[in-house]
Amino acid sequence: MHPRDRTGQATAEYAALLALVALALAGAGALVGLHTIGDVVAATVRTGICIVGGDVCRASDAKAAGLEPCTVGERALGRGLTLTIASIRFGSGDEWTAATRSDGSVLVTKARRRSGGVAAGVGIQASPLGLEFGVKGKVDFAIGTGSGWEFPDAASAARFLTRHDEDRLPPAWRFGEASELLTGSAGVKVGGATLTGVEATAEGAAGARVGRGRTTLYVRARLDSKAKAWMPGNNRTAHGPSTGDVMTEITSDAGGVREVAFRTAERGPRPGQVTEWVARLDLRDPANRAAAEPLLSRRLPWPPGVLSDLRAVALRSVQVGTVERAVYAVHDESEGFELAARLGIAFGIDADRVDVDKRLLAASAWTQGSQERMREDCVM
Repeated sequence: MHPRDRTGQATAEYAALLALVALALAGAGALVGLHTIGDVVAATVRTGICIVGGDVCRASDAKAAGLEPCTVGERALGRGLTLTIASIRFGSGDEWTAATRSDGSVLVTKARRRSGGVAAGVGIQASPLGLEFGVKGKVDFAIGTGSGWEFPDAASAARFLTRHDEDRLPPAWRFGEASELLTGSAGVKVGGATLTGVEATAEGAAGARVGRGRTTLYVRARLDSKAKAWMPGNNRTAHGPSTGDVMTEITSDAGGVREVAFRTAERGPRPGQVTEWVARLDLRDPANRAAAEPLLSRRLPWPPGVLSDLRAVALRSVQVGTVERAVYAVHDESEGFELAARLGIAFGIDADRVDVDKRLLAASAWTQGSQERMREDCVM
């Protein structure tokens, strides 16, 4: 065989291929519309770039990496009322949440909370000046219960909510928890207006979620503080240390303990945003199970001495487990109303309305020690 000069052949063949693709797209565009074809091509190009970058690009990629669908939107609506008679507090509240996930499914949750507690405070008044200094504290104990339903699409969830079918349709899972909330504040008022003050709240809870053949035991904690100071021409509120919500979960099924997970939420990179993190460790892996055994051998509620074991398991979850991050835009129109009076004994009413909307802005994951992988399957 005699070698031939192939200079320019590859270029010619590539140009012919592009011409063929262009001709096929032009014909398809005439049938279904150029705008649709443009969207398909753009989506295909984005997916191709995503795959080359090693990110999570499709639902199949997420499943292969052991990742659940993302929550792309969530709406929470609820109402609560607390009565204070003398120093005794009684409260109740109900809340509905609808969460839309990236696979199109919708999770609907109904939660009910019943609480009781005590409130106390001391104060000093200087009547001629209208000056008042006070310290107050509240301790509330609550029992929360709830149910969750899963639907394949938004239309099915909407029909459920419209028809109020919660009594006829069995839930996919149920949960219950007991919690304690401590609230303390101190401040100075002049003529009823706050001059300066500090406030802090701490909450702890333990509970269980059962359904779909799995049982999850969890503990949850939160710490918040803020200070308010008034100066001429300025009235600022500064937020102090905050842990956000921190939760530890241990999930079991018929085969035994299968996973430990750590969840936390914090303020996002910009105002009106929140960042949620979850780190999971697969305990069906013998090495992971051995590392977590000192923690698993202790019964809930855990004593303070468990912190070192908890920290070690959390560190391993970050190093060799799966870590997910999601940034949400949060629109909060919740409101609160407080009325207090003294008719022989102290009497007060606290009413609140919950209205929170969350929308996913960005998501990423670290799987089994990999570099950060963007969850394009959730936001594309």
